[in-house]
Amino acid sequence: MFSNLKELGEYHELLRTLVSKDIRARYKGSVLGFLWNFAIPLLQLLVFWILFGIIVRVQLDSDYPFAIFLFTGLLPWNFLANSLMVGSLCIVSNANLVKKIYFPLQILPTTVVISQLISLLLGMVVLALIVLVFGVGFSTYLLLLPLPLVVEFVFLLGLTYALSCANVFFRDVEHIIGIVVMAWMYVTPILYPISYLDDKPAWAQAAIHLNPMTGVITAFQDIILDHRPPDWKWLGYAALAALVTYFVGSYIFNRYKFRFEEEV
Repeated sequence: MFSNLKELGEYHELLRTLVSKDIRARYKGSVLGFLWNFAIPLLQLLVFWILFGIIVRVQLDSDYPFAIFLFTGLLPWNFLANSLMVGSLCIVSNANLVKKIYFPLQILPTTVVISQLISLLLGMVVLALIVLVFGVGFSTYLLLLPLPLVVEFVFLLGLTYALSCANVFFRDVEHIIGIVVMAWMYVTPILYPISYLDDKPAWAQAAIHLNPMTGVITAFQDIILDHRPPDWKWLGYAALAALVTYFVGSYIFNRYKFRFEEEV
């Protein structure tokens, strides 16, 4: 872990250049270009509002519309989904760099996660405008928002290290990851509030809470929408899971990165 951080620090200019390149390339040739970072979240919110606010008319025990609740959970979830799907390909898709240039290979998955983090932060700007428009407002608990952001970032770094490494040797990973992410979303309180589990069996509640993303997603919802601190027990559990995942992912990546050149 610490050797990774040291090498990333030494090559911080390369990391910054790759992140900038990735963000520019994402919408290269499009009319809106960088503005798509704001347009996509707005379009998502519009779809949710039409589907759940007008057609289905889902109601929560709160003053804000269900579409905003859903959007608040989907922003950090998209961070996970995009990081894992793009990150699993980052070594294979950069085979020329891996073979021809020496640099710390952990820069490639780190670039993906940082790039997707920036997209999340831009989406948060859209969310901030929406909560103001709908009268949800802000509270001083927003100062706690970096906590779930950091937990998710560390968690995704570890997962992306492991998946990008695994995909070098088993190309099935890139095909399976989309299905896993979709199934994972349904056991995370994004489409439903965590309070829906109150009358469910204890084993079902435990299963949902043992998912590290539950603590992260509910922390976003608590801080942004409900103006209260997160559930420290489950956010703490998510933080512990993130650290373990990062250590394991880093170990796997460092253990096998010397074989990447011959495999890609």
